[in-house]
Amino acid sequence: MNVTNTSSALAPVYRKALKTWRPVILYFANEHCPACEWAGPIFRQIAEPYRLRANIYMLNTSQSPKHPNVTGTPTVLFYKNGRLLKKLKGIGTEETLARDFAVHIGKTKAPFAARKRKHDLPWLRQTLRTLRTVPHGRLRRMY
Repeated sequence: MNVTNTSSALAPVYRKALKTWRPVILYFANEHCPACEWAGPIFRQIAEPYRLRANIYMLNTSQSPKHPNVTGTPTVLFYKNGRLLKKLKGIGTEETLARDFAVHIGKTKAPFAARKRKHDLPWLRQTLRTLRTVPHGRLRRMY
């Protein structure tokens, strides 16, 4: 299920959380929801190994701003590069949730940034090859 979402419809809190290169998972629950009480520990258990590779947020719908894609609880939203990739109404089974985490997070690494060279070795070699020492001239005394 490929769902797109405009970031202008989101609350500023969510827009700020989505401005990252890491995958973002938003889990919405409510303390008065029996399904959320059952799904919360399962979500935590499956999300724990991925916490260093993704930004995972567990949000209470009564205390957080309204999200336009959340119509019921529990809801899980998978984002990557600020785009909504998948929406789960409920968490399904442990196996399907674990598979969704693996598919959407996988082996995520930071984007490669080219490092600036510390030394310009070709220039240095050329300079050393052409470098000539000039003997000091005799000191002339002016009388």
